[in-house]
Amino acid sequence: MACKQLNVNDLKCLFFISVKVVAFEHIEEKRYNLGFGDYDFSTQTVNDKIVSDNGDSEKVLATVLGILNEFLLKYPDYEVFIVGSSESRTRLYQIAINVYYEEFMAHYQIFGERNGVIESFEKNKKYESFLIRKLF
Repeated sequence: MACKQLNVNDLKCLFFISVKVVAFEHIEEKRYNLGFGDYDFSTQTVNDKIVSDNGDSEKVLATVLGILNEFLLKYPDYEVFIVGSSESRTRLYQIAINVYYEEFMAHYQIFGERNGVIESFEKNKKYESFLIRKLF
Protein backbone atom coordinates (compact mmCIF):
# COMPACT_ATOMS: atom_id res chain seq x y z
CA MET A 1 0.00 0.00 0.00
CA ALA A 2 1.41 3.37 -1.01
CA CYS A 3 1.24 6.34 1.32
CA LYS A 4 -0.23 9.52 -0.06
CA GLN A 5 1.27 12.80 1.06
CA LEU A 6 -1.29 14.96 2.83
CA ASN A 7 -1.90 18.30 1.21
CA VAL A 8 -3.43 20.82 3.62
CA ASN A 9 -5.18 22.54 0.70
CA ASP A 10 -7.20 19.34 0.17
CA LEU A 11 -8.67 19.54 3.66
CA LYS A 12 -12.04 21.16 4.15
CA CYS A 13 -11.69 21.63 7.90
CA LEU A 14 -8.92 21.39 10.49
CA PHE A 15 -9.53 20.56 14.14
CA PHE A 16 -7.02 21.39 16.86
CA ILE A 17 -7.51 19.46 20.06
CA SER A 18 -4.94 21.33 22.08
CA VAL A 19 -2.28 23.86 21.23
CA LYS A 20 0.21 24.80 23.93
CA VAL A 21 1.68 28.29 24.01
CA VAL A 22 4.82 29.48 25.80
CA ALA A 23 5.16 33.25 26.15
CA PHE A 24 7.77 35.55 27.64
CA GLU A 25 6.18 38.78 28.84
CA HIS A 26 8.42 41.76 29.62
CA ILE A 27 7.72 42.84 33.23
CA GLU A 28 10.68 45.10 34.02
CA GLU A 29 14.17 45.88 32.76
CA LYS A 30 15.85 42.60 31.72
CA ARG A 31 13.17 40.52 33.49
CA TYR A 32 10.52 38.46 31.73
CA ASN A 33 7.63 36.38 33.03
CA LEU A 34 7.33 32.89 31.58
CA GLY A 35 3.76 31.85 31.02
CA PHE A 36 2.27 28.89 29.24
CA GLY A 37 -1.06 27.24 28.71
CA ASP A 38 -3.57 26.08 26.14
CA TYR A 39 -4.58 28.40 23.32
CA ASP A 40 -8.33 28.97 23.24
CA PHE A 41 -9.33 29.55 19.61
CA SER A 42 -12.80 30.84 20.54
CA THR A 43 -11.45 33.69 22.69
CA GLN A 44 -8.01 33.92 21.03
CA THR A 45 -6.33 33.91 24.44
CA VAL A 46 -4.02 31.63 26.38
CA ASN A 47 -5.68 29.79 29.26
CA ASP A 48 -3.09 28.99 31.93
CA LYS A 49 -5.66 27.61 34.37
CA ILE A 50 -7.10 24.78 32.29
CA VAL A 51 -6.14 21.22 33.21
CA SER A 52 -5.68 19.25 29.98
CA ASP A 53 -4.97 16.01 31.85
CA ASN A 54 -3.46 14.40 28.76
CA GLY A 55 -0.95 12.45 30.84
CA ASP A 56 1.89 14.33 29.18
CA SER A 57 2.89 16.81 31.90
CA GLU A 58 6.53 15.61 31.96
CA LYS A 59 6.78 16.00 28.20
CA VAL A 60 5.19 19.46 28.34
CA LEU A 61 7.52 20.60 31.16
CA ALA A 62 10.56 19.26 29.29
CA THR A 63 9.48 21.23 26.21
CA VAL A 64 8.94 24.40 28.24
CA LEU A 65 12.38 24.00 29.84
CA GLY A 66 13.92 23.58 26.39
CA ILE A 67 12.23 26.80 25.26
CA LEU A 68 13.41 28.55 28.44
CA ASN A 69 16.97 27.42 27.69
CA GLU A 70 16.75 28.73 24.11
CA PHE A 71 15.42 32.07 25.39
CA LEU A 72 18.28 32.44 27.88
CA LEU A 73 20.86 31.40 25.26
CA LYS A 74 19.56 34.13 22.97
CA TYR A 75 19.22 36.69 25.79
CA PRO A 76 21.83 35.72 28.40
CA ASP A 77 21.56 39.05 30.26
CA TYR A 78 17.86 38.52 30.97
CA GLU A 79 16.26 36.69 33.86
CA VAL A 80 13.00 34.79 33.82
CA PHE A 81 10.35 34.92 36.53
CA ILE A 82 8.17 31.82 36.95
CA VAL A 83 5.07 31.39 39.09
CA GLY A 84 2.24 28.93 38.66
CA SER A 85 -1.33 30.02 37.99
CA SER A 86 -2.22 28.05 41.13
CA GLU A 87 -0.41 26.78 44.21
CA SER A 88 -0.45 23.24 42.81
CA ARG A 89 1.17 24.37 39.55
CA THR A 90 3.86 26.28 41.42
CA ARG A 91 4.47 23.08 43.39
CA LEU A 92 4.76 21.15 40.12
CA TYR A 93 7.44 23.58 38.89
CA GLN A 94 9.29 23.21 42.18
CA ILE A 95 9.22 19.42 41.85
CA ALA A 96 10.68 19.70 38.34
CA ILE A 97 13.47 21.97 39.60
CA ASN A 98 14.20 19.53 42.45
CA VAL A 99 14.32 16.53 40.08
CA TYR A 100 16.68 18.25 37.63
CA TYR A 101 18.50 20.35 40.23
CA GLU A 102 22.07 19.23 39.38
CA GLU A 103 21.51 19.77 35.66
CA PHE A 104 19.95 23.20 36.24
CA MET A 105 22.70 24.38 38.55
CA ALA A 106 25.31 23.61 35.88
CA HIS A 107 23.68 26.18 33.58
CA TYR A 108 21.54 28.52 35.67
CA GLN A 109 21.36 30.54 38.84
CA ILE A 110 18.04 29.70 40.46
CA PHE A 111 16.33 31.76 43.12
CA GLY A 112 13.14 31.14 45.05
CA GLU A 113 10.81 33.72 46.55
CA ARG A 114 9.32 33.17 50.02
CA ASN A 115 7.26 35.78 51.82
CA GLY A 116 8.48 38.53 49.50
CA VAL A 117 12.18 37.66 49.93
CA ILE A 118 14.23 36.27 47.02
CA GLU A 119 16.95 33.83 48.07
CA SER A 120 19.18 31.22 46.45
CA PHE A 121 17.10 28.15 45.66
CA GLU A 122 17.46 25.24 48.08
CA LYS A 123 16.06 21.82 47.34
CA ASN A 124 12.93 20.82 49.25
CA LYS A 125 12.16 24.34 50.51
CA LYS A 126 8.71 25.62 49.58
CA TYR A 127 8.78 28.68 47.31
CA GLU A 128 6.04 30.90 45.94
CA SER A 129 7.86 31.79 42.71
CA PHE A 130 11.21 31.34 40.97
CA LEU A 131 13.76 33.49 39.19
CA ILE A 132 16.21 31.94 36.74
CA ARG A 133 19.36 33.44 35.22
CA LYS A 134 21.85 31.95 32.79
CA LEU A 135 25.32 31.32 34.21
CA PHE A 136 28.13 33.00 32.27
